[in-house]
Amino acid sequence: MAKAILLFSTGLDSLLAFHLLKRVGVEVIVLIVRTPFNKINEEVLSEIKKEAKVIVHEAGEDYLQIVKNPKFGYGKQMNPCIDCKIFMYKIAKKFLEEEKADFIATGEVLNQRNFSQTLEKLKLIEREASTEGLVVRPLSAKLLPETLPEKKGSINRENFLDIKGRGRKRQLQLVKELGIAVYSQPAGGCLLTDPTFSKRLKDLIEYNPNFSSEDVELLKIGRHFRIGNSKLILGRNEEESKFFEGKKRYLVLKPKSKGPSGIYIGDEEDLMLACEILASYCKDDKVIVELLKDGEKISEIEAERKNKDEFRKFLIC
Repeated sequence: MAKAILLFSTGLDSLLAFHLLKRVGVEVIVLIVRTPFNKINEEVLSEIKKEAKVIVHEAGEDYLQIVKNPKFGYGKQMNPCIDCKIFMYKIAKKFLEEEKADFIATGEVLNQRNFSQTLEKLKLIEREASTEGLVVRPLSAKLLPETLPEKKGSINRENFLDIKGRGRKRQLQLVKELGIAVYSQPAGGCLLTDPTFSKRLKDLIEYNPNFSSEDVELLKIGRHFRIGNSKLILGRNEEESKFFEGKKRYLVLKPKSKGPSGIYIGDEEDLMLACEILASYCKDDKVIVELLKDGEKISEIEAERKNKDEFRKFLIC
C-alpha cells in the first residue's frame, strides 16, 4: 500500500484530495502546518482524526521571516504564497522521510491561483523545496507531468481528476459523490489574503519590523489606529474590550464610564490624543480614562468626547 503525507488546510480542496487518496487505497498521514495566519476548521479536523493519523506542526518565528521578506514577493494582498508553499513542502518532505512515505500530496488545483498555481509556479515551488516529482495533486493529476510514484506504479493517475481553474462546481459535485457531510465552504482560509488584515500587517511591518507572533494576534481583533509612531487598538465590543484589559504587558486604556477599552503602544506625547479617540466611542461628554499597567492603575486622563470623524485619518482599519 502506498503511503502519502497530505498537506492539509481543512479547506475543501485538501479535504477532497484526502478522500480521493483514501478511495484508491493510499494510506494518508495528514499534516497540518499551523501558522499565525491560517484558519483551521476544527469540525473538519475532528472528522479527519477519525480516519487518519494527524500531525500538527507549529510554524514558529522562521515563518514570520517569510512574511516579512518573501523571496518571491506577495500576491494581491500580503500573501507570500510561493514562499509559503516552499516552506510547507520542505516540512512535508521532512515528515515524508520520518514516516517512510512514498509521496507528498496537496489539494492544489492547476490555474486556480495565477500567482502560485500555474504549471510554471508549481514546478518552481517543487524545485526550491527539493521535492521535484514527489508531489501528487489528485484534483489535477491528469493535467500535470508524471510524478515519481506514478513511474514506480505506486499510484495511477487515471484514478484522479483533471480539474483546473477557479470554478468550484466540480468540487461541490464531488462532495456529493463522495458523501462528505462536514466540509468548509469555498473561501479564503488565510488571513494574509484578507484586505483588512493585510492593511494592518503592512502597518505593523513598517513600524515594528521585528514583530512577534503575539503582535500578529493583536491584528485579528479591534479597531486599529496609527498616531505617528504610536499605535492604539480599541475593542469593538465587550468581549474584545475584556481581552485587551487582560493584556498586562501593554498600557491598557479603560474608561470609567461605558465605552471600549484598548491598548496603547507608543510615545507619551500621543497618549492624550489616544484617549480622545477612545472617548469618541463613548457616550459621556467627558470621559475619565484609567491607565493600567501590569493590571494596576497608574494614572488617569480626562478626555473630551469629540466626533469620531475627526479621528478618521488615524484609523488603519
